[in-house]
Amino acid sequence: MKLFDGVKGYFVNIYESVTTISMGMWITFKTAFFERKVTLQYPSHDILEGKSKDASLPTQEIPNPPFESLLGAGQQNYKGPLNTQLPERYRGLLGYDEPSCISCLLCAQNCPIEVIRVKGVKVEGRKGKAPTTFRIDYSKCMFCGLCVEVCPTDAIFFTRQFEGATFEFRTLIREFIGPELCLERLQLAEEVKKKAIEEKEVKKKSEEKESNTA
Repeated sequence: MKLFDGVKGYFVNIYESVTTISMGMWITFKTAFFERKVTLQYPSHDILEGKSKDASLPTQEIPNPPFESLLGAGQQNYKGPLNTQLPERYRGLLGYDEPSCISCLLCAQNCPIEVIRVKGVKVEGRKGKAPTTFRIDYSKCMFCGLCVEVCPTDAIFFTRQFEGATFEFRTLIREFIGPELCLERLQLAEEVKKKAIEEKEVKKKSEEKESNTA
């Protein structure tokens, strides 16, 4: 029985090897001789809009160059397996809507690798806190989406932008609140504190006066 199983396994292995190799060779043969080979040239092809943005690329009015099927051209007529346009729900670089932010710190607290840093102060006439610091380190972001899910005001969201190539890591750290706006809000916050202290003192004096008259 063991001998029979061994012989059977031997021929089964041969059969699986032949079929898998034949399948791979057939795909290679079909792609090489029967399918049109077209490369979506980046960045000449705008994958956000799904169209070419380089005038030098061939169009329908320009005759096809020699050996087009082998060299890869014809961006306009691409019918390959690649999607010529990024989907609307693509998770690109994080975006930030400053007017909607209330500096609740939920995004920073839920980030597993501390990509986001947020600071805020209480400013009169604004719901929640006004952000004085909102920093995103794109070099560490892993696009998990936890910050987007927990944000109660949709102030942080995914964009469709993906181009982050750079020669210096520090350019991937973006400050969304400028120094001038930060300083202005810190000054407004001090005014709010002074006003609150003055109101507290006035209230205290009025209570002492009422107690004395009683």
